[in-house]
Formats: sequence, C-alpha cells, structure tokens
Amino acid sequence: MNNLTQTQIKQLKALLQKLLEWAQQLDRKKKPGKPQHWFDSSLFSCHSPDLADYVLDSLRHLEHLQRQGDTLSAAARQRLTERLNEQVAALTLAFRNREVRQPQVSLPRTKAVVQHLAASSQQLYQQLSEYQQFENRLLDMVRLAERDNSSEATNKTLALHARLGRCRRAINEVEQAIQQLESGHRK
Repeated sequence: MNNLTQTQIKQLKALLQKLLEWAQQLDRKKKPGKPQHWFDSSLFSCHSPDLADYVLDSLRHLEHLQRQGDTLSAAARQRLTERLNEQVAALTLAFRNREVRQPQVSLPRTKAVVQHLAASSQQLYQQLSEYQQFENRLLDMVRLAERDNSSEATNKTLALHARLGRCRRAINEVEQAIQQLESGHRK
C-alpha cells in the first residue's frame, strides 16, 4: 500500500471524525471500575481508558501522512498507511464489540461501509504493494541481464520484459479495482 489518494484521505478523515463522535459518546457513558486499555501498545501510541484517544491517535497519523506524505520515503509512507489500515480495522472491531456488550449504543449503516472499506482497501492495497515489489525485483533483474551481451542474456532479457509487462497489467487491474471501490464509496 504505497499511496493513498486525496479522495481516500478525505474519506478516511471523514470516517475517523465520525468514529471520534461515537467514541466520545461511548466514553461519556463508561461504567465505573478499573480503567482498561483498549488496544495493544504496538498498534497505538496512546494508552487510555478512553476510546476517543485512540481515534485521535489515528487522526494524527492521517494528518501526518497528509502533510508530510510527499517528503516521506516510499517505505515510510507504506508503513504509515499500513498502520492506519490496522488502526481503522482495530477501531472498527472495538466499536463492534462495544455494541455487542452495550446494545443501547447502535452504530448506523456506516459501520458496514467502514468494514467494507477497511477490508477491501486493505486487501487491494496489499496486493498492489506485492505487485509493485515484484515489479521492482523484475526491473532489477532486467538491468542485470542487460549488462550481459550474450545471446542467452538477450533471451533472458526478453523473457523478463514479458514478465514485467504481465506484472504491469496486473498492477493496472488492481489500480482500476481500487478506483471502482473509491467511486462506490462516493455514491
């Protein structure tokens, strides 16, 4: 998952804002007793009994990605985007579990959209990332093969170019699927 488009960033920000509202409502209704930490410390940088703090943590990551995305390395952007995906999935699960424990709080139809967006986009972006890594490996192999002038190396280079073409078609197909997913969420 290398880059989020501006549309995806806006959708994710709107989703996190909605989750923040729900979290604040839930936090106001919390029951007395020992405070609990909601999530694993490796996923979120905060440790709080308030669900809203975790949503704010995700919003900070998103804003950092939005502000600094162009200056970050591709690997850093990918790590930050993957972390955001994991956080949204964890938040969604927390809301779903909270709803089971406290049925008086019901999440609207948006919950299904959140689940679909998180699952589908995560799978598509993971697949895109894998294809892009494969493309980079193929490009490295082509560069190495082009250094050798033997006829065997020429045949190898042609075969690698064919594989590279198939890989790029696969990347294009995944990118189109991502666009279709985005356009479906705008409706």
